[in-house]
Amino acid sequence: MRRGPGGTVYAYAEVRWDGPGFYPVDDTTIFDGAKLRVQIKQSREGTDLVVVERDFPGLEARLEDSTSGGKRSGIYRTTTISHRAGPSALGDSVLLLDWQGDGHGYRRHDYTGSPTV
Repeated sequence: MRRGPGGTVYAYAEVRWDGPGFYPVDDTTIFDGAKLRVQIKQSREGTDLVVVERDFPGLEARLEDSTSGGKRSGIYRTTTISHRAGPSALGDSVLLLDWQGDGHGYRRHDYTGSPTV
């Protein structure tokens, strides 16, 4: 997260992974869905109010991709979202994974953003 001129807050998320290596193929049967949700929140006492959020579903294809040697690792960075917010805004991200055929839908993995200003 960074704060721009006039109280505009900018936020993005980056995820890195190092998965197990096995046969070299792009396997589209690992997830039913995988995405990153980037949020800008207005900080206040109690629960912070989400003022803007955006989902980035491009993560699924990247996680299911492998190299010709079968290695499954990578980096995915979202584009930046912005919102004109006051001095007490913050950025957060949520990793949402829906494992293929488990019947549970998306499961949340919340991460606190870096407080860069």
